[in-house]
Amino acid sequence: MLNIDNPNISIRNSEQRRYGSLVVETSIRKEKGFIDLSQPVQAIERQMRSTGNIVNSQNSSGYTNVVNSSGSVNQVAVSGESTTDKPAKNKAVRTSINANNSMRLQRGQKISINSKTQNLSKLVVGLDWDVNFNGNTEFDLDTSIFMVDGNNNTAEENFIFYGNPRSRDGGVILDKDHNSLLKDGFDGTVEINLNLIPSHIQKLAFTVTIYEADKRHHNFAAVSNGYFRIIDAKTKSEIINYNFNQGLKYETAVVVAEIYRYKNEWKISPIGSGFNGGLQALCDNYGIDTK
Repeated sequence: MLNIDNPNISIRNSEQRRYGSLVVETSIRKEKGFIDLSQPVQAIERQMRSTGNIVNSQNSSGYTNVVNSSGSVNQVAVSGESTTDKPAKNKAVRTSINANNSMRLQRGQKISINSKTQNLSKLVVGLDWDVNFNGNTEFDLDTSIFMVDGNNNTAEENFIFYGNPRSRDGGVILDKDHNSLLKDGFDGTVEINLNLIPSHIQKLAFTVTIYEADKRHHNFAAVSNGYFRIIDAKTKSEIINYNFNQGLKYETAVVVAEIYRYKNEWKISPIGSGFNGGLQALCDNYGIDTK
């Protein structure tokens, strides 16, 4: 949860992680019904009930209805994959995607996305993974996007993650798909509109982290079949695909790929670089100061 609009709201059961003046809270704000979006669904429900709130089933928009003690209803988006509560992918959605001309990229290979078709601006990034873990704790993966400027820094509002899922310009939106229904076929999606990305943003870095990896003793050795796909939202044609988890073992975060500006076009660079240190390591890498 981003604490950027009302610093005077009191916090209960709070643990904070600070990235510059950006505060990511693992807490419940009882007054507003807000919760920590990084937690698994079961933990969220237990915490909300313990504070006198009633958690209803998830609605068709992918939000959980939370009725607080005053009777008002809040909709809370819940993200993260769980080995115990992972929704089934919609196979019909996947068959609707034309992948016949999709290019399989290798790490370090760079190609243009829109040099031949300048109108190709509305994209869906689809992320797939399988988790092979039999422990007693839930294994949760989160997607984040860093909108990086020419100095390799990321402004706080341009750090797109579960607590800040939409960029202010509308060019990057987590868990959306241009109303194409493609998100039902993937573990995670990102809606991209390249025409809306501000000119000072030079690249979009797509990352995946394991929630509470150190505390739970989780790492990417338990993750297989990790794929990053770029799809034309208009035609539902897959443009590229890339297996991003190759060679990862003890890492707890990975920079999957970067979409970056080159002259008058956008290019894609598969990265696949693993990090230890989770989200903080990625924030350090892309210019968000940590304390």
